[in-house]
Amino acid sequence: MKRVFLFFGLLFCAQVALVAQDTLPAPTSYRVNKVSFNMVRVEKGGFWMGAQHMDTAEFNYDRYSLTDELPVHYVTMSEDYYIGQTEVTQKLWKAVMGYNPSAKKCSKRPVTNVNYFEVQEFLRRIDSITGMKFRLPTEEEWEYAARGGKYSKGYIFSGSNEVDRVAWHNGNTSKLKKVKKRAANELGIYDMSGNVWEWCSSRYRFFDKERNATLGKDGEMYCIRGGGWQLPKTSCRVSWRGKRLPDLKNSFGGFRLCLDAKYVKEEAPEGEALMKKKEKGEGEE
Repeated sequence: MKRVFLFFGLLFCAQVALVAQDTLPAPTSYRVNKVSFNMVRVEKGGFWMGAQHMDTAEFNYDRYSLTDELPVHYVTMSEDYYIGQTEVTQKLWKAVMGYNPSAKKCSKRPVTNVNYFEVQEFLRRIDSITGMKFRLPTEEEWEYAARGGKYSKGYIFSGSNEVDRVAWHNGNTSKLKKVKKRAANELGIYDMSGNVWEWCSSRYRFFDKERNATLGKDGEMYCIRGGGWQLPKTSCRVSWRGKRLPDLKNSFGGFRLCLDAKYVKEEAPEGEALMKKKEKGEGEE
């Protein structure tokens, strides 16, 4: 009899999980010069941003948290927005820009070796092609999406408390990986932990105003998030904060698109945008 109850209990849990998955908004798909990419809707809401290592009973306890992740504070996202289901791939970058700057070339890997200014040029060009207004996520938008938005289960990494389930880092790989080869998070977003760190639109600042007076040259830097394949697993935590000068680029840094929900037409979820003029050298790799 106990086995029967256990069976039906497991069956019920599985059905609940399926229903929960069905409630997630479907990704919105776009095409640029025959290259598809998906944007995932992140519904507005609030969350506790940052992490602390002092009290296991308080919000966002994480024994690996750093001082610039303090203090934990509540942030409200007042509007829905969309964020890339994956980092921008080399294939999409090349479809827009006509070249591939990445050292390890593979169309399904994230684009790398792009600095903040080059990303801004990419955004200008993809906007002119699509008629949209793509941008980088703010640091708050990035962390909210990485935590799973309103569907968050409170994981330390994006989608799990087991880093190897969701992330590539220097403990489990020695090279850049293709996107979507690890599990997605609660929103169906991939690789927000590991693989490449990601540019945000926010300048690096401390969460408390008192320390910002001592930033100096650090205040000229932009936030990066998510860790990377050449970084330790602790950098894959959703609360980890990095900073880079805008002209820096390397083989484990990339970015992810963001878009205000007001620019997305729900009645036409799949957008098609073809380049008016195909740039030279734009073939499959």
